[in-house]
Amino acid sequence: MASARERTHCRERLERLSHSTLDCESIQREAIADLQRVIGFDRWCWPFADPDTLLPLSGVAEHDYGPNLPRALELEHSDDHFAAKPVLARRANSAGSLSGETGGDLARSSRWDEVLRPVGIGDIAAVACRDALGCWGWIEAYRNGSDGRFESADIELLADVGPCLGSALRRGFTAKEGDVLEPSPPGVILLSPGLALVSWTAAARSWIDALPAAALFAGWGMLPAVVYPVATLARSEEALSGAHALERGIDGRWVMIEAAPLEGDPDGKIAVTVRGAAPVETFDVLCRAYALTPRERDVVAALVAGLDTRAVTERLFISSHTVQDHLKSIFEKIGVHSRRELLTTFNASADRH
Repeated sequence: MASARERTHCRERLERLSHSTLDCESIQREAIADLQRVIGFDRWCWPFADPDTLLPLSGVAEHDYGPNLPRALELEHSDDHFAAKPVLARRANSAGSLSGETGGDLARSSRWDEVLRPVGIGDIAAVACRDALGCWGWIEAYRNGSDGRFESADIELLADVGPCLGSALRRGFTAKEGDVLEPSPPGVILLSPGLALVSWTAAARSWIDALPAAALFAGWGMLPAVVYPVATLARSEEALSGAHALERGIDGRWVMIEAAPLEGDPDGKIAVTVRGAAPVETFDVLCRAYALTPRERDVVAALVAGLDTRAVTERLFISSHTVQDHLKSIFEKIGVHSRRELLTTFNASADRH
């Protein structure tokens, strides 16, 4: 068991790491290596989150239940809420362990009993990487079944570092990488009630290939991981406003994944639509990712709507000098130098026409 001093040093190192200029995956892997030395675990996963729907996206991981990941996600987002990612993202205490949540009876968790126990996983510790602007991902650490369970000090350490690591993930949402592809029509994927692939349209293939880690998931015989929690939510009564998630494609575009049950289908099949997200759909996540204030959001919204400085002042009841002050702050946060670059940033999620 790590000493209090070692845990303090770990917190300090991760705080510094979260402010580094490393790319997001490098930060994730270095943070995991540090946590492994202090907490002790072998297998892990760290997906991003859609901060609006709190559904898991792609990420990095080292575990061996990949082929059964769809089933684990289905269970976690339906009836198994023990240390579940969306639960941790919403509650005040952002960290927990499976042993603590189940009162020591891990078999109360259906995803552990059905998916994780067969591959030798014992206790799970998890934390929502959440800062003041939202939840941006989760760390799940897995101990072997023969190892001891996570202790309260382990969970406390995860809870302490969750906010700074959440901010690091948030900044990862602003990365501008890859060459934007030509416009693509929406793709449709048809799933069985058990979330098995039934069929898909030709256009769906190009969208799937554009999602992160598509080749890895294909090797496991599954669709990109984000599809399964979206489809699971579509079957529930909670999906009154539609089940969806935004994922950043490897080509730089934002991709909208939506799911809904087929009306009139006696078998209960689910249709999943994959398409390029419209600027209005990515506006909120970009404002949050860049940590814009409410007033800065108002200024950007006005500029995106096509207003000039005079019209912005009239709409927001502020002076032109105040508009310029807001723009200076916005440019610094986003890393642009002109209104044209700013508008490109907030329209880059849309397909080029």
